[in-house]
Amino acid sequence: MKKDLQNSTSDSNLVEEARKTLQGAKDWLLEDMALMSAYWHDKMGYTEAWVDANWHLVLDGGHELVEELDEKEDAALLWLINHVNNNPVPLEECHVAGTQVEAGTYTCMSCGHLNKLPQAQALPTCEICHYGLMSSHG
Repeated sequence: MKKDLQNSTSDSNLVEEARKTLQGAKDWLLEDMALMSAYWHDKMGYTEAWVDANWHLVLDGGHELVEELDEKEDAALLWLINHVNNNPVPLEECHVAGTQVEAGTYTCMSCGHLNKLPQAQALPTCEICHYGLMSSHG
């Protein structure tokens, strides 16, 4: 059987061209990664330096600012936990026995009994099973 020399040469040229293209793509990707890494390193270094230099502004703003930031962080954490875990009862609607709550109906998280409170007071344990976690979720 005779080899088609022209077709064989064309195939090897295509393979060589593909190899060069892949090598170029790899080099381009590595250069871009190095540039991005350097950029973020510099950016984070700048951010850290700014925080170090200006932290006194946060402290001078008083503890109210820190508490406000903590509240926002807590709210964000609650939102994340509720949505990631697909909680059937949002955590902010769960109440532990002994905490002050408003008047209303609280569902026992253990037995499901509806505990009715006529006035604002410290939340008692469940009337039926004495479990200490209630929900005000409707």
